[in-house]
Amino acid sequence: GSSTTSAALPSRVRTEHPSIRSDNSIQFQGCKLSRMETKRSRITARSTTTARVFLFLLSLVAFGAFAPVFAPLPSLSPRFSRPVKLNARKFEIAKDMFWKDGEAFQIIGGDLHYFRVPPEYWEDRLLRMKALGLNTVQTYVPWNLHEPRKGQVFFEGIADIVSFLKLCQKLDILVMLRAGPYICAEWDFGGFPAWLLAIEPALTLRSSDPVFLDLVDRWWRVLLPMIAPLLYHNGGPIIMVQIENEYGSYGDEKVYLHHLVKIARGHLGYDIILYTTDGGLRESLEKGTIRGDAVFSGKLCA
Repeated sequence: GSSTTSAALPSRVRTEHPSIRSDNSIQFQGCKLSRMETKRSRITARSTTTARVFLFLLSLVAFGAFAPVFAPLPSLSPRFSRPVKLNARKFEIAKDMFWKDGEAFQIIGGDLHYFRVPPEYWEDRLLRMKALGLNTVQTYVPWNLHEPRKGQVFFEGIADIVSFLKLCQKLDILVMLRAGPYICAEWDFGGFPAWLLAIEPALTLRSSDPVFLDLVDRWWRVLLPMIAPLLYHNGGPIIMVQIENEYGSYGDEKVYLHHLVKIARGHLGYDIILYTTDGGLRESLEKGTIRGDAVFSGKLCA
């Protein structure tokens, strides 16, 4: 036969299972716990774990928020390693040379008068000049074209000087503007309006006659503000503006010339180059030169 042998476990290793008592408590290894206490302990354990996780996540958020504070500051030296140019466009005369945006520049130019060419041919003629290697165009401004009758100004069609200048800008052609008021240019009455002759008493043209100067002031108050936005330092093509034309071959009244400079500076500022043009004789140059201002003198070469 078979026999089954059983042995009792030593008392110190005997396993004791919890038992539920009649008073709805739990007896475990000699300890009496109520169901409420057991539930509370479980909740406390879960709450402790949740709190630890929350604190850990909160510390990560706090570190991320303050990390930029502890990061090294960016170096400012590269930004200020060289002077910052507020206005890079500049045309000037220095060291007996022309300078365009800080680089030596040679003017290779010729005359193209907008009032002698139909507007539909302006671009064609400018492109032909550019194809010849020219980078600059000179043009006069005839007062009598734009104010044929006193007080009635005209800037349309063949007289649309602003459109002509903007076309030069589009084609990357610089402009030397010969604003007068007297221009010669082999043009009727040197560009003066004929109605000036009808004024009584008779005016002394190209002089400091106060009535004549007042009329010039009024005309330039119309013209110069129109061209000011098209000066080179303002983004336009105009690099120089001429005062009068070959005045040294006509007169020697410096008050008149200085008055023209004052008007021009008032409307165009001091960044634009003003210049005069005279014949090559010493006497003509001395009479036509304007001293006391940064006005440059040039002579005609045959």
